[in-house]
Amino acid sequence: MLELKKRLNVLPVHLIDPYENPEASVYVGEELESLIATLGGRITDRVIQKMERPDGATYIGRGKVVEVGKLIKEQEVDVIVLNAMVKPRQVHVLKERLQKFKPDIEVWDRVDLILHIFEKHAATQEAKLQIELARMNYMGPRIYGMGYVMSRQGGGIGTLGVGETNTELMKRHWRDEKKKITDELKKISASRQRQLDQRIRAGFKTVSIVGYTNAGKSSLFNLLTGKGKLAKDVLFATLDSSVGKLYIEELHKEVLITDTIGFIRDLPPLLISAFKSTLMESIHADVLLHVIDASDPEMHTKIKVVTEILSELGRNTDEVIYIFNKIDAIHDLDRTGILQQYGQFSPLFISVKNDEGIASVKESITNRLMRST
Repeated sequence: MLELKKRLNVLPVHLIDPYENPEASVYVGEELESLIATLGGRITDRVIQKMERPDGATYIGRGKVVEVGKLIKEQEVDVIVLNAMVKPRQVHVLKERLQKFKPDIEVWDRVDLILHIFEKHAATQEAKLQIELARMNYMGPRIYGMGYVMSRQGGGIGTLGVGETNTELMKRHWRDEKKKITDELKKISASRQRQLDQRIRAGFKTVSIVGYTNAGKSSLFNLLTGKGKLAKDVLFATLDSSVGKLYIEELHKEVLITDTIGFIRDLPPLLISAFKSTLMESIHADVLLHVIDASDPEMHTKIKVVTEILSELGRNTDEVIYIFNKIDAIHDLDRTGILQQYGQFSPLFISVKNDEGIASVKESITNRLMRST
């Protein structure tokens, strides 16, 4: 694995459909570069390849490989990041060809980048295990693919090549390691479930905060609970769920508030699966607050992304309260249009930065909980 202690020189490569909306392509590209910044990488340049479909061998095409090769040599690039989930064979072939320009070049796709960010931000043993499991699930096919290449090189037709033996050994090792991690996560998940059951039996009401990454979830969590939790302007600042308390005067009791990992477009199913136990609070909460960055031009797309992921997790999204944050950053917000489009989700408009509208959030939580009591 590449050493991440130094600041990496990163070259993002965007494959764009020539017929796609140019503005949509720009936003997707910006998100990739925000991810790179979150990792701490320095973007040396950017490469855009316009193709209707990826090249079967190198993903970006033979001519673009040469162009990228020259750039990585001139700009001392450490990592190429492809803005997509790319087939293992394409990554392998592209890396092999780029090594002619720089022998130690790394080629990542979008999932590789996200996994490296997750590793950087993991604070608890559970998060570290979840990330390791996700990486193994993702890297498994690549390892097998390498074994297949070795078998083609080391053994002929009808013979048992060295590569085939290596592949079987790698598969066995992979299965053993995955089982160890899975068993450990099952223990942690069982403990988490017991905690949830105890809270329910004790009569605790729960509120969960979800949303697209960097929408302001952790900042709202801080205001509601009075905690000084990390709230950085970066993607995936929160991986482990955090629990705080809010006293509801009308109920004469405290309720538990949970902040969880932020969502993102095209979040691979293997990552959702790996973090499912961490997201259990979101599934079972009595009240679910969906925090939205109202100043984001991609706001509606990101609302859809979060809604789809919640549905995948088995949560009824009809009961969610939409919290439109960062109203201080936009002067022409179409509140009427938002109320018409999302009226069923009881929209609220707030600015965590200016402490505006927080009382309405507490009131909304109180009303929902009193109706369910």
